[in-house]
Amino acid sequence: MKQIKTVDNFFNQPLKKTWAEFEFRKEQVDMSISVEQAFQKSQNLMVEAGTGVGKSLAYLLPAVFYSLSEQKTVVISTETKALQNQLINKDIPIAKKLLGIDFQAEIAMGSNNYVCKRKLNDVISRGNFNPEMTEHLPQFYQWLNMTKSGIRSEYTGFATFDFWVQITRESDNCLGRNCPNFSSSFYFLEKEKWRRANILIVNHHLLGSHIAGDFKILPEFSHIIVDEAHNFSEIIGKSFCSTVAYEDVQTVLSFIHNDKSKNCLTTKIDTHKSKKDIVRFVAELERTLVDYFNVLTSELPPIYNAQRITESLTLDEGKLEEELNRLIICMAKTLEGFDKESDNLVEKEIAISLEMSIVRLQACCLTFSKFRLNEEEEMVAWVEPPNVYKQEKSFRLFTQPRNVTGIMEETFIPKMDSIIFTSATLTSGKTKFSYFKSYIGNIETQELVLESPFDYKNQVLLYIPKRISDPATQSDEYHEDLAKLIPMLLDLTEGSAFVLFTSNKSLNLVYDELVDNLPYPLFSQTKLGADKAKKEFLEVPNGVLFGVATFWQGVDIKGDQLKSVIITKLPFQPPQEPVLEARIEEIKKRNGNSFMEIQLPHSILTLKQGFGRLVRSKTDIGIVSILDPRLHTKAYGSEIVNALPPAKKVFTYKELKESYKQLRFDYDKSN
Repeated sequence: MKQIKTVDNFFNQPLKKTWAEFEFRKEQVDMSISVEQAFQKSQNLMVEAGTGVGKSLAYLLPAVFYSLSEQKTVVISTETKALQNQLINKDIPIAKKLLGIDFQAEIAMGSNNYVCKRKLNDVISRGNFNPEMTEHLPQFYQWLNMTKSGIRSEYTGFATFDFWVQITRESDNCLGRNCPNFSSSFYFLEKEKWRRANILIVNHHLLGSHIAGDFKILPEFSHIIVDEAHNFSEIIGKSFCSTVAYEDVQTVLSFIHNDKSKNCLTTKIDTHKSKKDIVRFVAELERTLVDYFNVLTSELPPIYNAQRITESLTLDEGKLEEELNRLIICMAKTLEGFDKESDNLVEKEIAISLEMSIVRLQACCLTFSKFRLNEEEEMVAWVEPPNVYKQEKSFRLFTQPRNVTGIMEETFIPKMDSIIFTSATLTSGKTKFSYFKSYIGNIETQELVLESPFDYKNQVLLYIPKRISDPATQSDEYHEDLAKLIPMLLDLTEGSAFVLFTSNKSLNLVYDELVDNLPYPLFSQTKLGADKAKKEFLEVPNGVLFGVATFWQGVDIKGDQLKSVIITKLPFQPPQEPVLEARIEEIKKRNGNSFMEIQLPHSILTLKQGFGRLVRSKTDIGIVSILDPRLHTKAYGSEIVNALPPAKKVFTYKELKESYKQLRFDYDKSN
């Protein structure tokens, strides 16, 4: 094997020869050396690397060195697909060329992204698919014969949502090594690649599922880089969230028995002595399920948003849970008569169907019990109104740990020899890394803050007007002010802007007011969806995109296509969000200041992410506007402003107009 040197040998001249666009940045070298040392010494490291540092290549090189020298897999976890694509399509090819070694890098996805050949064959043989798919099946099979991974996102042809649901893998409906398709299974062939990979790229959701699933999804690893780490703890928390609605239980019951279906489970065990009991228990459960949600509706006030449940509920005093357990026990006894190891494929299918149904019923039962009793101090319970887009008719119930610090301390951190947390935004004002660390758990770690190499004072104007209505009032006057000021700001840059909101309601109000009165094409995330809005924005000059959470982070647009980022309101979390509300209560009980400990640091991190959308290279220039007077009127305003990159600050529109004119003149002159 080729001798592996240390990372500092590869920056400047070697990288310049490999990558023509490479620019030497001391911050990138410092980060790379720090990551290398953390791996070598089995230490943890937190790195805030400002935009433009080149953090992905900075951590990738030492990760590859460590993997090759120790013959161990290094995992890189990201939040966005965009970063995964950048790593696979740009950074990893550069690293391979630089090192002269064709190391193995793979992307791991959740199992429901892969076509299951057994399920596909069953669906096709039964003709159990939407008729509109018929004419598209030849194209689908052509792709299936060519694809090596069987990943759903790779297929560019037409396929209905229901078709994908029917043919993609389900972890609890898998025969594993007992499946006749095991040796050619897309998912298990990919898993074998994961096991052999030097660099394994995952997303935070899959990593969370791996942790919540007792570390059984991904191959064994002890060194991990968590990029885009600013939302990591929140995503991990959601991996431990349990949820159930009427439709979830009814779907399982219909799978077990349905008078109108010939494919339900009871038709497959037609001669089994327990069939009559299963049919009877399912019928009784269906009635009890309706009663349960009727009683739940009567016990709760009218609900239009997520509503936390702070006390135990009477409901049916556990009747639904008892009947679920009765069916589970009956099906478990039935399962004893079927062998998943049998050579008979029909018997295997029945066994796996019984096992899958039992597991899903147990999960529903546990969530109902946790929700009704609401006894665990660390657990947060809440309900949400029906999701009309999913055609739900009942409330959806949730339970989730209030914090993941205990989970991280007891499970994840002890299993890792080295964890690298990195993002452009990990520190939040005076608290530095404290806010981020408070969500990760008690972890001994090195800390490093690297400033962006961009010249913000000469590249960006930060406009903070004083004379604008306070958005905290949510008054008509506030939205009227936005509708007047936003067109003026757009005129300065002739469009080419993101207008970022913290709520769909505000976005829609302002968009509806302006859409027919501006000379620039407007694209709304709420009208088009995030992907389509971004795509159409990029296809035209002078476009203006109205967005919410999706566009505050992870969007990388360089050059004149984005010259202005308009932030309409400081991004404070709604204090009534159930998990946040529980955390606030916890802090108040110990006489802490929840605003300073949680809400302000979170707002700073989110605002820094929004600010970061504008400048993505040393030649980008433009305006960041924050249309919130609380930066002037509240004591915390200066802390927020000081936490942002050091752009030139202007406070009046007249000053902004003159400064931007000069900024454009200087830019055009230098280019």
